Parts: sequence; structure tokens; C-alpha cells
Amino acid sequence: MVSNTRHFKILYFFFYFTIAIFSGFTIAYLNGLGFSATQVGFFMSLLYFFGFLGQFITGYICDLKNTIKKVYFLWMIFLTVLIFFFFKLHVPVKQAIFISMIGFFQSSIMALLDSWVLESNDSIKNDFGPIRAFGSIGWGISTLLIGKIIDKFGWDIVGILYIVFASIVLIITYNTKDAKETKQEKEQVDSDLGIATLKKLFKNKPYVQLITIFFLLYISFHCVAMFSVILIENFGGNKSDIGLFLLVAAFSEVPILLNAKGLMKRFNLPVLLVISSAFFLIRTLLTAFSNSVFSIILLSTLQMPSFSIFVFIAKYLIDEVSPHSLKTSSQTIAMAVSGGLSGIISLNTSGYLADRLGIQKLLFIITGLCAIALILSIKYLLSYSLYTKKINGIESK
Repeated sequence: MVSNTRHFKILYFFFYFTIAIFSGFTIAYLNGLGFSATQVGFFMSLLYFFGFLGQFITGYICDLKNTIKKVYFLWMIFLTVLIFFFFKLHVPVKQAIFISMIGFFQSSIMALLDSWVLESNDSIKNDFGPIRAFGSIGWGISTLLIGKIIDKFGWDIVGILYIVFASIVLIITYNTKDAKETKQEKEQVDSDLGIATLKKLFKNKPYVQLITIFFLLYISFHCVAMFSVILIENFGGNKSDIGLFLLVAAFSEVPILLNAKGLMKRFNLPVLLVISSAFFLIRTLLTAFSNSVFSIILLSTLQMPSFSIFVFIAKYLIDEVSPHSLKTSSQTIAMAVSGGLSGIISLNTSGYLADRLGIQKLLFIITGLCAIALILSIKYLLSYSLYTKKINGIESK
């Protein structure tokens, strides 16, 4: 019998392996169609805009219907069908419609899987970092293999590969225990849930502060990811080089994620947020000065102290300030606003600015936003420390 933690590790590996088949090469595919940076940014913003809507709606449905597993399973089927047909389309309007629907389901299920782990028992929840590491391993292996396969067989193979590996994900999902409340507890959860209750999240000052910081860091993440791929091709690289770039970035996450529990014992979450923010700034700035395929690939190692720390502490920080009846909604809304809305704005705007100012000047602007995120992270750390001292003082009395 496979333990629950091992079961989730297997699910994460195959899920991210599957997701990478499309997500890892979306920008390269659009760029290969001859779209300008502005047009690529527009298509990617559609992906994130509908992902933004999807996460709001999906999180609410899960909390209302008291299930993650059933929604995740159904959404995965819809996503697989959409991606299979996407690569058969050659009309920009149809491509825009399909990439919008893909965004709705793809962003939703990525957020749901994290919520699934965080809403499981404490032993699974506390192992989120090591579990998420298997997702990074799956993503990295997938991007390297798929890059080579695309170079050899072309884009038509992508849809077929997606169906094969999505089928494996569905089988694993079917055999995974749901994480929501029991039927006996469902009535109480439902009675507390409503639009008015969701509004409470945005009256929660720490929650809003965190989302603001995440929003700025995700702008950097989206832009660096998008323009690193474009720069690799501009410097003469191919799909295999893009795959190697994504592999190195993904594998760089693994050591941090495997040691997430140790890091959280040594540093509190806001300290890790400050460290992550600082390295987002450094990576963005150095990418602006890159001048070769090798330098872009080398810089992807900075995913280790930036995004890999951010990806697990963000979940715990949000969970820490969220009401019990809105655990799934609070995570999906946070991801929608920080990851989705930032993608809508940054990819649209950055593509336009890159065409007019150049990629380097654009990345300088993004570096400035990272500096703001760093300042806000330090401010959050200070307020967190004061709050902790206050609580400890009360408890000592």
C-alpha cells in the first residue's frame, strides 16, 4: 500500500510532467508562428486572464461542493481535450479562444493540487515542500524530453503525448483520497460560505499585504520566463536549448523544496519571503545583461533561491492567515490575483514595451518592481515580528 505522502509525490511528478508538455513550450510555439512580442504577450495574457477567472470560480465551487478531487478530475479531462485540439488550429481567433479556455482549466487545477495537499492531514501538509519537489522533477524531465521530441517530430506530436500522460494523471487521481470535510461536517462549512464571506478575505490586512508582494514577484517571474525563452531563440538557440533551460530551472528548485521543513525550522516564513524577494531582484537584473544562450541557462539556477522558496512559503503564509471555511478559496484567490492577474497585466504590457523599448530596458523596469516587493517584504517581516512579540508577551503573562 503506497503511503499518502508517496501517493501525492507520484501524482505531482506525473501532473507536472504532463503540464510541462504544453506550458513549457507555449511561448516557443507562439513565437514560432511568427507573432511579435506584443502578440505573444496578448495570447499569454488571455491564458492568465481566464486562469484568473477560473481560480476564483473553481475555489468557490470546491468549498461550496465540499470536494477537490471531483472538480480536479473533471477539469483535467476538459484541459486534455482542449490542448489536443489546440495544435490543430491555424486561425488566430480560434487559437485565442482555445488558449483562453486552456487557461481557465490549467490554472485552476494547478492551484487545486496545492490546496489538496494543504487540506490533507498534518503529516501531508507539513511535507508540501518535498511533495512539490517531485513536481519540479517531473517538469524538468518533461521539458528536456519534449524539447528534443518537438525538434525531431514537430508540434503535432504534442497533443498525442498530452493525452497519454494525462491519462496516467487521471488514473492516479481516481485512486487518491479527497481532502475536504466529511459529509457530517459539510452543512456547517456550507452555511458559512457566501459572497459576503469571500469579501472578508480582502478586509484581512495580512492577506492583502501578502497578495500585493506575490503580485509584484509574479510579474518578475512571468516576464523573466517569457523573455528568457525569446532571448534563447534570439541568440540562436533551439527547442532543445529551451528544454535544457527549463530543466535546469526546475531541478534547481528540488534541493530547496526537499529541505523546506528544515528551512522553516531555521527561519520564519517572512524571513524566507525577504530572501526570495531579494533573489527575484538579482535574477531579473542579471537577465537584462545576458548575452548568450549559456548565460540564460546559467541564470536559471537562480530559480533555487528565488521561486523555489517562494512557491512553498506562499502557500503556508496564505494558509496561516486564512479562515478555516475558506481554505481552498483563499489559496485559489491568492493565486488568481498574484499569479493570474499579474500575468494578464505583465505579459500584455511587457510585450508592448519590449517591442518599443527593448527587452533590456523592460527588464530594468521589472527590477524596480522587485525592489518594491523587497521593501514590502521587509515591512511585512517587521510587522510579523512585532505581532509575534506581542502574542508571546500576552502568553507569558
